[in-house]
Amino acid sequence: MSKYNIIRSCLILAILGGVVSLIYYGYTPSLAPPASSYKLQDITIQVGEQQRNYSLYIPQKLREQAPMVFMLHRSMQTVADIRESSGYQFELLAEQHGFVLVYPQGYKNHWNDCRKIASYAARTENIDDLGFIDTIRQHLHERLHTDLNKTFIAGYSNGGQLGFRFALERPQSVAAIAAIAANLPSADNLDCIESGSAVPVLIMNGTEDPVNPYYGGQVSLFSFGFEFGDRGKVKSAVSTAEYFAHLAGYNGSPSEIKHFKNTLAGDPTSSHYYAWRERGRAEVILYTINEGGHVIPQPSYRVPRLLGRTSMELNGPEEIWAFFARQLAKQP
Repeated sequence: MSKYNIIRSCLILAILGGVVSLIYYGYTPSLAPPASSYKLQDITIQVGEQQRNYSLYIPQKLREQAPMVFMLHRSMQTVADIRESSGYQFELLAEQHGFVLVYPQGYKNHWNDCRKIASYAARTENIDDLGFIDTIRQHLHERLHTDLNKTFIAGYSNGGQLGFRFALERPQSVAAIAAIAANLPSADNLDCIESGSAVPVLIMNGTEDPVNPYYGGQVSLFSFGFEFGDRGKVKSAVSTAEYFAHLAGYNGSPSEIKHFKNTLAGDPTSSHYYAWRERGRAEVILYTINEGGHVIPQPSYRVPRLLGRTSMELNGPEEIWAFFARQLAKQP
């Protein structure tokens, strides 16, 4: 075989290997939406000089003065993507508990969060995403008589980072936030004004997250250093939880530790949480998914392998709603 043919054969094998790897690590089976998806309404509103979009899910039995739950997608996702990534679990929960579910669409599929170094358009153009969410809140209050004091924000990755921004800069606008696969930016990467006021916070992170490092450090995709854009550094998950716990006035260790029993074959993950709870103080809780990846834990949807493992024992959306419901129970 000539030298040219050897080189050509090697190139072909390398390309085929790359294609196979891409299929193996990037493929995920699609998940059919629930029959109730016909209820989803696509809405456009004016926010300053821009038109912004969101999707609205109204359950069949809407509570009086209903709570509003905002579910924010990660970087480069759409509303359709986050619905599937969360296994449509929030829609099922909305039907069970009567809250209004809102899926806002990020500017060019991103959110303007607190990370100073982030280079996507929502950051570089300083898009007013806090104003966007507040405008939706007001519209829903006027249209559906929802309760502005019952606004909850759940976010995945970049969406979780926007939740942190609400917690830091506008805690009076939210009853609680939940951040999945997200840690607070490190001090040199923080570009938000900290109000110093406490708000209930739930954090849910995997220890083997290939994007948002559980133990802190540079946000990047894959351990071999391919940068997933430039997001700068973040604190560890524990330091993030401790920041909010200290803000709420807790000085010691968590008041409760719970380990979940994993009895599912084929699920190598295990989960536990640390919770800071005390009467008169904002609740703070950190869920840790050992061996978990950059995912929303839930039993229905399998993410691409390149994002890591998904816990099937822990239903993240159910845990998040239970956390939100506890905050509702404390309101007068």
